[in-house]
Amino acid sequence: ASMSHELRTPLNAIIGYSELLEEDALDLEYAEFIPDLNRIKTAGKLVLNLINSVLDLSKIEAGRMDLFLEKFDISLLIDELATTIYPMLQKNGNELEVVIDRSNIGFMFADLAKVRQSLLNLLSNASKFTRNGRVTLTAKRETITEQEWVLLSVADTGIGMTAAQAARVFQPYQQAEASTSRNFGGTGLGMAITKEFCEMMGGRIELETAVGQGATFTIWLPATVAKPAEVK
Repeated sequence: ASMSHELRTPLNAIIGYSELLEEDALDLEYAEFIPDLNRIKTAGKLVLNLINSVLDLSKIEAGRMDLFLEKFDISLLIDELATTIYPMLQKNGNELEVVIDRSNIGFMFADLAKVRQSLLNLLSNASKFTRNGRVTLTAKRETITEQEWVLLSVADTGIGMTAAQAARVFQPYQQAEASTSRNFGGTGLGMAITKEFCEMMGGRIELETAVGQGATFTIWLPATVAKPAEVK
């Protein structure tokens, strides 16, 4: 917690001041400064996200990550995610397709923040590895042997992965390969954290992919996640 505070506080200050300077530059018509200020802000947010991911992973590994379970509307979450991811999709010329039966999807009882973060990680990953293509976000319910599940999947038409890359994708710091990291960015932490979050909630994550044929990540979560003391 102490390290978290020490790292986050100055970074938030850098991000905040860069935003203020950007506003001042707009007001004073110093347009030539805006791109550089925007780069400072973007770089600061990337470092902050990396710190948050490292801290999340260290908490999970130490068994200090808690679940905060609540009832929430799945449709509202999907709409929020579609709005949040739109700028990243647009950057690479991608379209978003949302597939959801709003009359049937209803509510689930889970850790909203962790479900949201897991889907954002998947959407961010799909946006990053797809150029001028389509990302499809699907939400549906399924009942299997009297257990009700919520299936949340993110499919893309991007570069896809080899079997060897797919086998490593959920390991921390194991992004497909160095050249991929250079070309597309990222640390490989998001997928590892998503897998851990799913398993904490009694679920799992599956991957279907092939080189040049995109990738589909599917999260399976119980519609009602058991409280931690009840997890066997």
